[in-house]
Amino acid sequence: MDYNEAEEGDSSRFNRQQKQTIHLLALPLEILQTITWHLDAPAFFTSLLTCKRFMDAALCRRNIFRHILSLPGIRLGLEDLETSELLLAFRQRAANNFCGAEVLAGVTRYDPVPSTISFSKAVFSPGSPAQLATAQDFATVHVYELTSYNVRLKAELQSHCCTWEAVASTDLDIIKIAFSSSRDLAVLYKPRKPTIRQKISPFVDDLDKPDTQVLKLVTFHRLHASTKGYFYSSHQQETRDIMCDISIEPVGLAIASNGNACIAYKIPTVKDSTEMLLVGRNAKVMDACSYDSSPKTVVLRDPPSIGSQRGPGRLIFNMQFLRKDKTLNFYKPGNPIHSYFSNSCDPEKPDNRSSQENRVMIDVEKNQYWLRFAVGMPFIGFHSSNVPHHQHGSFCRYYYLAVGISESLGSQSNVFIVQTERDFPQSQCKHAVELEKGRRSTNWKALALLAGWRQSTSSLGTVMAISPGGGRIAAATWSRLLVWTFDPGLLHQGSLEHYFPKHDYNLRKGIGRLRPTKLSTEGVIHSLLWVDETNLYATTDQGLVQWDMGHLCDGEREDLSLAYDAWPETAVEMPIVNVIS
Repeated sequence: MDYNEAEEGDSSRFNRQQKQTIHLLALPLEILQTITWHLDAPAFFTSLLTCKRFMDAALCRRNIFRHILSLPGIRLGLEDLETSELLLAFRQRAANNFCGAEVLAGVTRYDPVPSTISFSKAVFSPGSPAQLATAQDFATVHVYELTSYNVRLKAELQSHCCTWEAVASTDLDIIKIAFSSSRDLAVLYKPRKPTIRQKISPFVDDLDKPDTQVLKLVTFHRLHASTKGYFYSSHQQETRDIMCDISIEPVGLAIASNGNACIAYKIPTVKDSTEMLLVGRNAKVMDACSYDSSPKTVVLRDPPSIGSQRGPGRLIFNMQFLRKDKTLNFYKPGNPIHSYFSNSCDPEKPDNRSSQENRVMIDVEKNQYWLRFAVGMPFIGFHSSNVPHHQHGSFCRYYYLAVGISESLGSQSNVFIVQTERDFPQSQCKHAVELEKGRRSTNWKALALLAGWRQSTSSLGTVMAISPGGGRIAAATWSRLLVWTFDPGLLHQGSLEHYFPKHDYNLRKGIGRLRPTKLSTEGVIHSLLWVDETNLYATTDQGLVQWDMGHLCDGEREDLSLAYDAWPETAVEMPIVNVIS
């Protein structure tokens, strides 16, 4: 970077303006320290990685204090540190908050396999290791294992379409893919129209078209062998036929660990409306032949009260089985928080009256003005034992953190990290955190505002993912990807004024503000998944993308291919042979 200084002399001595060029690194150290004083924390952190001159300029206690206090974290004890130790503390805190990740994060892009139908149909499965399922041509599904180091091809699964007489002469379209909590994989197929009908005449009477169609719900079970570990096989699959109207368009799929499934589909006769079809699994039939031509099905409809409160738009695109398959959450299009839930998860015992809206009231303004929130499932919990009580002695207390979206504020800044507490007598406490215990709590309080959040109005909506440790939240709106970092252990303990910087803490409301880090744009994002606290995966219109935001990242970019670089898990590294010339 150059600074140009122009000096104009007397007209009798100079005929023109003289310019002098001074390099930035040639400036005195005091001026460099003044420049770094006016940088923000991410820019100051990034400058430390450029050259030794900036590192020497950073050894200014006044500058370090300014930047370290601008980041969330405990401020107690910083005054007692030496300058070199204070600089190290700043670098650690800045790295933990992903400062400069937009340019320092390592990005790896995996181009899709040429036979991939669309990455919009790909789904993630969190866990250890995380998994990804993609839809391929010829009714084939690829399952990959995702780690912080590489991507491995786990299995290539294909349905037994040759055994289905109804679709023996046609191809199959993969509509939806879903994982269960036990890692079973469900695939919903739709038969294509026979090509013979299209060759007869371009003018086909509507009366000749069939009124019904047969959808194929295929479940690939996750198997285990002592010598092979967990694996999938095309030989172990179950098929269920689902008769429906030919005009019905399935838009969502969920699978339970017990085999029950839920399919959401658009109603052609009602505008902006969907229905949910609960499909049961007959264990005796499946154990005998792995095929059920007429499974038990029940249509789940919204209660009238919920339909009126949600307005004219009654679309549900995503579902999820929870609480050991006893609860079913329903998600509206583009909403990362479920809109309502139902305890009717078994087609043998349907109960339309069990549906409840996901709504709680939270006093954000601390003035008894309660706002309506939709609170997601808790993403982390804490347990404290021997909590004193003035009447009942001691008991155990659980703390749960979740993401809440306010429906009463504006659409740009309406998302908070909220917390609830639940107490149990020590005699009835298992002393183990179960996140689903905090699901039905109604007493929540807001801790931190996720600044910069945008509720997208596009067809994809807002996509959200939370890291396994609960300290990172990623949200994408189309191609814009933001990441918020925080320490959940310090956040739930109170005393937020000692954790948030002064300019990011509202003393009256008792709420802090978390500033996001914007990552590089790599395409239109369909889904997100954290495999650990520093590695984020996304399915995009360009393929699979990984961001590595660890301490050793240096902004390296790499372009790979799922077809050639995602080796099968059975592949072994070729030994290096010394060649003697």
